[in-house]
Amino acid sequence: MRVLLVQTAQGLTPSCGGYKANISLLRNLRSYGHAVAQICYGSEAEIERSTKLAEAKGIQPNLVNHPVPPVIDLKGVVHNIFVKTFTDEDGIHNVVLSRAEFNAAYPRNETTFRMLMLIRIFTAHITLFRPTHVIFNDPVTMKITSLHPDCGTFKRINIIHTAEQLPFGPFSGGVDGHCLSPAVEDALLRGLDGIWAVSRAIQQYAWTYGTLESKFIVHPTLTYLDKDTGSLPVVRNNVDKHEIGMVNPCPHKGLAILLALAERFPDMKFVTWKSWGTSKEHTAQLLALPNVEVLPTTRNTDEIWDRIRVLLAPSVWHEAWGIIVTEAQLRGIPVIASNAGGLPEAKIGLPYCIPVNMVTGARHPNGDYVVPEQDMKPWEEALVTVMTDNEAYQALTTLTATKAAEWLCNLDDRAHEKWLLSMMDGKLE
Repeated sequence: MRVLLVQTAQGLTPSCGGYKANISLLRNLRSYGHAVAQICYGSEAEIERSTKLAEAKGIQPNLVNHPVPPVIDLKGVVHNIFVKTFTDEDGIHNVVLSRAEFNAAYPRNETTFRMLMLIRIFTAHITLFRPTHVIFNDPVTMKITSLHPDCGTFKRINIIHTAEQLPFGPFSGGVDGHCLSPAVEDALLRGLDGIWAVSRAIQQYAWTYGTLESKFIVHPTLTYLDKDTGSLPVVRNNVDKHEIGMVNPCPHKGLAILLALAERFPDMKFVTWKSWGTSKEHTAQLLALPNVEVLPTTRNTDEIWDRIRVLLAPSVWHEAWGIIVTEAQLRGIPVIASNAGGLPEAKIGLPYCIPVNMVTGARHPNGDYVVPEQDMKPWEEALVTVMTDNEAYQALTTLTATKAAEWLCNLDDRAHEKWLLSMMDGKLE
């Protein structure tokens, strides 16, 4: 197979879970001898870092610059956009579109010009790569691939990473760049060769609100294995740690629950890592509490696992899976999570999974979800147990690491490969 993935995350190596899972899919397929590539956004610094990593592993990156004529925007400003290709340390062929320059030349509100340039770039590199499959999770690529002159020669697959990206249901249009034309996107979805749902919760949502059939497959195992060793992550014994961690604090990820816990337990220390959902307003709310530390986004998650005793995942939206939950549990770090969306699947039956009142889709003028009131007692009780009872903590961390490792080892490492191959035989599973 020749599999081409289109990434919408802004950056060649962003920290979000969806990007990690997408790249892990390519790495997995590459390990079984398939040719893989991605089209993504990036910067010169990211390309330089990636090519150096490839060279350090004895891989020739073959960096090539594909000239793009300068773009003059509506204000007369000239923008020099670049498109560069190279092979990274995992043998993935990367087509990198300059992130900052492209966004400056084509703001997201100038959809027509932006679309025309993307059609030009994507079409050219799809033609050059000659894929058997093109995988994406955005409507722009769905539209571009439907118009490609060689459309009949490759399979088109959509990944559902969030309920918000679907053109139906109460959360439709909740992610920037999605559901700009719901009726058109709905029709395009139904013309695809495959739709991958990353959890049963997302699969059920797609069926309930759109009668849309999809294939549920858990993220590739490489998403969770140690990237350097290819083995299970190192299990921590963080009974001597005293911090409670949370990643991507924002309203739909349970910011209100975190704030309430921090206020309730002023002697406990909370540490958060900002991510794509954390705004300046959310950061200000966190910093208003003296026992809460706010750190920048980190791509090195060992910085998280080496310092926290417990992870909070109090989402109140329709969570797709919760990769951070699985990552923590594989390292023996207890997770106190909500039961929203796919989080119970990520929890794999381990304590604690606490019921919450989920968002309904209603939003504030700034775009944040309107978050219902929550029963804080179960959160408070769970936190006290995990933070103060060392014997209970030791038992829970052992159980967590053991059960998470068993779960991961029982996954079919070739499930995605088998599904993609079945499309070429005309037999969808």
